[in-house]
Amino acid sequence: MRFTRFAVLHAFHDIVQKASYRGGSLPSAEIDQAGNVYVVWADCRFETNCSAGDIVMSTSTDGVNWAAVQRIPIDAVGSGVDHFTTGIAVDKNTSGSQAHLALAFYYFANTNCTNSTCKLYAGFVSSVNGGASWSPNVPLAGPMKMAWLANTTSGYMIGDYISTSIVGSHAFPGIPVAFIPQKGKLQEFMYTAAMNVVGGSIKVGRERVVVTAQVQKRKKVILTAH
Repeated sequence: MRFTRFAVLHAFHDIVQKASYRGGSLPSAEIDQAGNVYVVWADCRFETNCSAGDIVMSTSTDGVNWAAVQRIPIDAVGSGVDHFTTGIAVDKNTSGSQAHLALAFYYFANTNCTNSTCKLYAGFVSSVNGGASWSPNVPLAGPMKMAWLANTTSGYMIGDYISTSIVGSHAFPGIPVAFIPQKGKLQEFMYTAAMNVVGGSIKVGRERVVVTAQVQKRKKVILTAH
């Protein structure tokens, strides 16, 4: 696929977290066997007052025209779980309504946490029907404390982005995991795990986009290719 100009996907809504955390709302994209494009990112449009972030997805058959944004049902709307920093994989031997998708992501169990109380986790879900339904969340790592992470001028961070790949019948998310610092040195390492891509029965709903006057930030996701 070749783009001759910028293609605007969707405006997206980015939560301002209470913790000093350099969150990840960068998009992650993959293409299936038929050339369909899948893009995921963190977005709070379905949460009242942008109170938490969900992982959402949009798809395209041509890279120009994009489907409506759908919320991946990792947790219920209003659960207070804040999701961000996601990486999607698509099995290149599948496509369309039978596409196998794998998704790794990070989340705070409680979005109203602070630097001293936030608990950071990594999770994993999968779909075998192109994202129509998903498996329950499988925790990969955590809880991690903010003080265990690298601190930057933009706040604590686990990383700007992560990646997931499907090889054979398994997905391999590449995720940083932090442990209690030892002798003044951070203990943060890269891990992966062979995860089954089995999908599940948690269907994508038709949640209403919540439009409020209290949205903190509005941005655009732009995908380009040559």
